[in-house]
Amino acid sequence: MDTPGAGPSRQSSSNPVANNKLDPNVKPGTVLLTSDLLSSFQPAKRFKDAVLEPTSTPSGPKTHSVTTLTFDDTGDRLISAGDDNQFILWDARKGKKIKSFYSKKYGIDHVRSTHKTGTILHASTQGGDHAVRYHSTHDNAYLAYFKGHTARVRSIDMSPADDSFVTAGDDGTVRLWDLRANACKGLVNDVGGSAIAAMDNTGVVFAVACSDTQTIMMYATKTADVHPFIHQGLVDIALEDISTPPPKPIFTSLHFSNNGQYLLVGTSSDVHYVLDAIYLTPLRRLVGHSGLERDAQGNKGVEPRRGISGEELCWTADSNWVISGSANGEVVAWDLRPEPGQSQLTRADVAGGNWHSANPPDWTTLRIPDLKPTVVLHGDGAGSGPTRAVKFNPRYNLMAVGGHDLTLWMPIKDEEARLAAEGW
Repeated sequence: MDTPGAGPSRQSSSNPVANNKLDPNVKPGTVLLTSDLLSSFQPAKRFKDAVLEPTSTPSGPKTHSVTTLTFDDTGDRLISAGDDNQFILWDARKGKKIKSFYSKKYGIDHVRSTHKTGTILHASTQGGDHAVRYHSTHDNAYLAYFKGHTARVRSIDMSPADDSFVTAGDDGTVRLWDLRANACKGLVNDVGGSAIAAMDNTGVVFAVACSDTQTIMMYATKTADVHPFIHQGLVDIALEDISTPPPKPIFTSLHFSNNGQYLLVGTSSDVHYVLDAIYLTPLRRLVGHSGLERDAQGNKGVEPRRGISGEELCWTADSNWVISGSANGEVVAWDLRPEPGQSQLTRADVAGGNWHSANPPDWTTLRIPDLKPTVVLHGDGAGSGPTRAVKFNPRYNLMAVGGHDLTLWMPIKDEEARLAAEGW
């Protein structure tokens, strides 16, 4: 049972900012975040030991970074991992390190918690083995290796419904797996180039994004081996203002919202996209951050590049906000709450937002509306570097942010309660 006043507040109807009865799209027990609440978030604890000390290289010292984060289903445990080949289990509620682990031979990236307590999946970053690894933090042992990818894996996503998960990578394949079997149970071959994939909120559908073709595709998990049931090019005519031909942003992350209404397409450039998850209609361009394609000096190349992007973007549990890291160390939040009286976002700038009519407009000829951050968080800037990994806790008012260190963020009132109760 939770101790009153201890730790971050649980996202429940007892929270004064929550009124779930007014919003049918929000699950009971989920806090409705407001701009005032998000604006009050600040670093409550900083862990400089989340990565190893800089290492010597022929070109000089290399400063390590936290590159990926995952909370478990309870929100009580956090795993961080970095480019130092170390991953760490944390008590998220008490703000304490529990245990460190290493994957020195193969590296570690795209860490994802499974539904089994104390177990994770992760991809590799080095060596010729591109297997996805299934690890138990209880025993510090690998339980299984999921082999099949022939190039670097760029995404791993667990099904919310069962033990299935989907992976995709630079070999142009997408693979559907089950934790209980080493062989993949579904395969999509040659989607056109390097790919990323994500499961929807039911586990019935998964989406695939390919940067080379600038295409988003949707598949049914039961018939993954056949053609997508919908595919759509992501055409952003605003990019024509940059160059001719327009640049092709590199898709680096893909996330469905918890309510199943939206698909978030993250890029390494200065724009992310929110799409309608049914029709793949682009609803908003998320702008106002600095994309992680930039080099250490903050410079962009002529052509888009992946840079250090891939784990800096997430939804909040209420599906109303998108949180993103930035190359300048900021954390920004976009408000995706629909207009009063509306159940979800629309394209009200065109045809009254009626994209489901018999003759919808050709959205590829129309500009996608820009959306700028409602909240910009700076922290104290104490050596955190670019914000490379961001995860919002599924149960509590708590956010983990990774850069050159790891910080746990919470609202000011929650931080004061934690200080009093647990001596943070």
